[in-house]
Amino acid sequence: MVITFIHAIIWLFQAGPSGSQFGLLACLFVDVIHNWRLIQNPGWALGKLTIITVLLFVLGFLPMIDNYAHVFGFLFGFMLSFALLPYVTFGLVEERGKVIGIVVCLVVCVCLLNVLIVLFYVSPIYSCTGCQFFNCIPFTNKFCRSMEVKIVRGEDFST
Repeated sequence: MVITFIHAIIWLFQAGPSGSQFGLLACLFVDVIHNWRLIQNPGWALGKLTIITVLLFVLGFLPMIDNYAHVFGFLFGFMLSFALLPYVTFGLVEERGKVIGIVVCLVVCVCLLNVLIVLFYVSPIYSCTGCQFFNCIPFTNKFCRSMEVKIVRGEDFST
């Protein structure tokens, strides 16, 4: 777990491969879930991974760190890891459940990829007033200026 903490510190200073690193973090979640019966204290392992993941997602609200890459890297990493990693089963019922989970994860991955292709290439969304706060929260007037995010103070986002 010390190595995971060191990787978390290193992630703070990188911007490029963060989506794939979150996919690897999701793979660790799947590894704990698949080997739940084999790990001595799986709740503790899952708790440590959850704390690290939440802290890294919160750091994504700082400028120049892409939280969208984090979220979609984590989603794709979780689903593809669940579908493609080898697993141990302890009975026919558990094996059927794993096979159903694999099929569902692969279908969701294909659907999500199609949605992302449509959103990025077919009809991109250029103005989303609420989406701009997902990558950078403006704590001061000049905090998100380096990202060229246009945040207008006093807007009503309730509609």
